[in-house]
This record gives sequence, C-alpha cells and structure tokens, in this order.
Amino acid sequence: MDGLSSASGLQNYQKTLATATDLNKSSVLGTQDSGKQFSDYLTNAISGLNNNMKVMDQGTTDMIRGDQSDLGSIMTKMTETQLSLQTAVQVRNKCLDAYNDLKNMQF
Repeated sequence: MDGLSSASGLQNYQKTLATATDLNKSSVLGTQDSGKQFSDYLTNAISGLNNNMKVMDQGTTDMIRGDQSDLGSIMTKMTETQLSLQTAVQVRNKCLDAYNDLKNMQF
C-alpha cells in the first residue's frame, strides 16, 4: 500500500509541476506580449506626479492672489500631491535598496 500511495503522490507531484511550468511559461509570454515594462510604469507615475505638483502649485498661487476662494479643494490637492511625492520617494528608496543588495552580492 505504501508503494501505491507513493506512486500516486509522485504522479500528483508531476501533474502539479507540469501545471506550474505551463503557468510560468504563459506568464512570461504574457509579460512580453503586453508591451509595458517597468520603465513605462515609472515614466507614467513620474509624469503624473509632475502634473499633480503643477496643479497644486497653480492652485496655491491662485489662492494667494485671491483668484480662488475654495480652500478645501486647494488643501485636497496639496494632500494628494504630498502623498504622491511620499510614494515616489518610497519607491526610489526600495529601488536603491534592491540595487545595493545586488551590488553587494558575491558571485
């Protein structure tokens, strides 16, 4: 009975391994076919951050000049921009940490 159960376990393992290999191949092909790379996402995020900063700067300038009287929307824009900037800084820090880890690896 032990030989039969171990043979059955081995077959289940082989099926699981084959399924995982197929999934891995399809996920690798899927990333290549999509056309978007990390640099594309990073470029979009940085341009979005730049746009947020421009809108916040313009809103603050309008508020100081007296052209706009809605303080709530200005504060909301400032908070959104602050959160975007903090996120960008954290992503930069994580990228630098990963780079330093790779740099310090011994081969």
